[in-house]
Amino acid sequence: MRALNLTADEFTDLARQRLRPEPPSFGDVISRPRGDHEMQPQPMAQPDEKAAVPAAVLIPVVPRPDGPTVLLTQRAAALRSHSAQVAFPGGRVDAVDGSPVVTALRETEEEIGLPRERVRTLGFLDAYLTGTGYRIVPVVALVEPPFSLTLNAHEVDEAFERLGRDAAAHE
Repeated sequence: MRALNLTADEFTDLARQRLRPEPPSFGDVISRPRGDHEMQPQPMAQPDEKAAVPAAVLIPVVPRPDGPTVLLTQRAAALRSHSAQVAFPGGRVDAVDGSPVVTALRETEEEIGLPRERVRTLGFLDAYLTGTGYRIVPVVALVEPPFSLTLNAHEVDEAFERLGRDAAAHE
């Protein structure tokens, strides 16, 4: 995999060409959903999509002079599930949210204090079924610097950015 050497405008154009313009509905059943069941070395039964808990995550892309970065979190070590895992900010849908974008922005504000005014939605990836019973809608967005973060210590131990070429160097 090669690193992306794109300006913020080039990245935005490419993202809008390749991402879904509308989120998959929380109620839509996917004919062949992607998920943890496809990624395991040992066969695993596909989770029951109808029983899955709706959730959304924000995939925050930050335009930096050296190239776009992705903002990630490390979940708090004290959490009872998924402790210390690297993750995108996000979580389960609240009844009042109304859309994956609202869920992703609300959860991101709660977890890392990123103001939603700094976030511009670019599009959506397909929903993803987890082995732990969630149906996650990934929301891809551009985050305009400068911004400061305020971590919720009950949920997040750290927030950090990774350049695309950093990820490519590890493969």
